[in-house]
Order: sequence, then structure tokens, then C-alpha cells
Amino acid sequence: FGLPATDGRVFVLDGARVVVRPSGTEPKLKCYQQIVTPVEDDLDAAKDISRADMAALRASVSAALGLG
Repeated sequence: FGLPATDGRVFVLDGARVVVRPSGTEPKLKCYQQIVTPVEDDLDAAKDISRADMAALRASVSAALGLG
């Protein structure tokens, strides 16, 4: 992916990527989430799809980490 090395874990999903790693300066976990949505003709529709997909991804990651 061209990302620098990390002590964390990278999860590649269909149309999404999640990176979970420890903070380098604080006692906490950092989570980076990325959604990829192709844009056909309607940018606003693609944005709506991306927002819904990101909300679902956040909920899944939170549940997997036991955060709620």
C-alpha cells in the first residue's frame, strides 16, 4: 500500500481498509479507517454511499474492539 511500517495491524476488506496501531506518544490505540467508493456520474450519491459505508465500518470496528 505504500504505507510506512507500523507496530499495528492492517485489515483489508472489500472496498475498505482499517489500520489499528498503538499511539507513539500516549497510552491509547489509534484506528484509521478508509472507504473507497467509485464515482460513476453522481458525486453526491457517491458521497452518501461513502458516509453510510463509513458509519457501518465504524460500528463494526467498535464492536470488534468491544467499544460498544
